Amino acid sequence: MAIKVSSTTVIDDSRVLQTIAGASGTYTSFYPSITAISTVINMTKPVMSCTLTSNATFSSSNRDQGRNSVLVLDTNTSGFTPTFPSEITWANDTTPTWSDNRYWHIAMWCWNNTDIRAAAVGYNS
Repeated sequence: MAIKVSSTTVIDDSRVLQTIAGASGTYTSFYPSITAISTVINMTKPVMSCTLTSNATFSSSNRDQGRNSVLVLDTNTSGFTPTFPSEITWANDTTPTWSDNRYWHIAMWCWNNTDIRAAAVGYNS
């Protein structure tokens, strides 16, 4: 059975997305695209990834209350160190020890248009 919003089909009988700007795929495999970034955390992107090739200083853009994003960070086998902007407040007011793990999932929420709250979980494989 197709799913309609205001008489417009958005998912057809084959579970294929229709008439949804910026979305593709089928309902059973619907997920956000991962955007590769260099050092700008764009809060309009739901999932971003970055593999460091040197120590890097990040900045943020498009902050607006309620926006949230995830950054999948690879500090590389060389253990490069990221530096995040001052508008990011880490859980427990403690910046993660980046050298503890190679890979990081960083969840970020815009508290307002100037402050981002973040939590990071590190792992090695």
